[in-house]
Amino acid sequence: MSCITHSLKSSALNNIIFAGVAFSAVGYAEYVLTILNIYFPVEYPETYTSQMSSRVSDALLVGAIVGQLVLGIVSDRVGREIGLVITTILTIVGTLLCAGAYGYHNSTNGMFWALVVYRGIVGVGIGGEYPCATTNASEATEERNYNKRGLYVCLVSNVSFVFGGITCMLAQLVLFKIFGIENMEPIWRISFGLGVIPMLTVFYFRLKMFNSKKYSEEAILKDPPYLLVLKEYAFRLVGTCGSWFVYDFVAFSNGIFGGTLVKQLIHADTIYSVLFQATYYTIILALFGIPGALVGTLTIDHLGRKMQQIIGFVGSAIFAIIIGAAYPQVKSSVGAFITLYGIFNFFGNFGAGCALGLIPAEIYPTAVRATCYGISAAVGKAGGAIGTQVFRPIMDSFGGEDSINGPRAVFIISGGLSLLGAIITWFFIPEFKRISLDNEDERFRALLRQRGFPMERIGTSKNKSNAMEDELTCSEKES
Repeated sequence: MSCITHSLKSSALNNIIFAGVAFSAVGYAEYVLTILNIYFPVEYPETYTSQMSSRVSDALLVGAIVGQLVLGIVSDRVGREIGLVITTILTIVGTLLCAGAYGYHNSTNGMFWALVVYRGIVGVGIGGEYPCATTNASEATEERNYNKRGLYVCLVSNVSFVFGGITCMLAQLVLFKIFGIENMEPIWRISFGLGVIPMLTVFYFRLKMFNSKKYSEEAILKDPPYLLVLKEYAFRLVGTCGSWFVYDFVAFSNGIFGGTLVKQLIHADTIYSVLFQATYYTIILALFGIPGALVGTLTIDHLGRKMQQIIGFVGSAIFAIIIGAAYPQVKSSVGAFITLYGIFNFFGNFGAGCALGLIPAEIYPTAVRATCYGISAAVGKAGGAIGTQVFRPIMDSFGGEDSINGPRAVFIISGGLSLLGAIITWFFIPEFKRISLDNEDERFRALLRQRGFPMERIGTSKNKSNAMEDELTCSEKES
């Protein structure tokens, strides 16, 4: 193996590994409020109202949408490494600000408004990880073994995300045992602060990293033909945006399902016991995501992305409708509720949970891959934001959370939407199992030639200079 080839493959492996570390930070950041939203009303009952809770939670969503759109474009137009460094810095700065948040004159209301701003900064950072890190990891697999691209990308995205989220909640359980309810401020400050560790781990590497070989060969840094891309890939964008919108719309309703189940499980007569049990059972529900993520990661290169996503959507639909239709019986049996809810969650993580992060990272040409990925992910996050606003009123209109028809309606609607996700996947998303990214790039190049695009604008000069430096280094070593 030549020195240059060894350098490229080492860089590719590092890109894959550190993308996984970064996505564990994304999972941590997105899960950190799950349990803190249980603690904050106890510690700050007068200021942490439901409205303030929504503001702090929604700030991350809004920031993520901005990060996915803007940093997706940056990753394509400026470079993968620049986009990744920006996401890392924003996430580190925002996380540290959250841990040290204070209000003017120690105002708790001001402190939570500060958290709204700081969580927005974190959101922009982790939002950028989706188009920047996943596309970079996908391109890196091309330099190793594209037949296992699904395995690699799902490991660094969905599995790492779930692992990061569960690690966060386990840390919060330990912190709760240490500090108790007498002084909960250290719990939330340390909880936020620990989220900086994964990003600090990858920061040095990202300062030294190269763009992927695919990006260096195929990038269009000046005036990308966006109108041509939109016309040629509109069908696929409907598929990735539509299925991601539906998945996040339904997935965010899991908070309602989970909250209903946790309330049934808690049997305690002290505040400490209530909070401890709420934390414990919330972690148990989160653990349901692990089997689906692991099985989906192992099967996606065999079943194919399209088929696995369809199976996931249909499975989620079936069990959501079963729970809704039999809700009186399910509600009266905690064991049945946990089992059916676990299977429902399994299919979500097995199907779209794995495939959605992979599909946009391979069905678009390298020159606009991160941009199209960012658009798809942003539409998905918008679906999640809308879902959080829509499902609660739907439940209330059918009698509320404690009624039979309220949760039943939400489950059945979720089942119908999951079927819609399967239909969108079937008609709008192509299968890309064990296909080289070169295929789509060659097709895109042919399209550009046909339309008279100046082909000399494809590729980066930096790639050539890096190659020359590697050759000089190799020559020096050999001499």
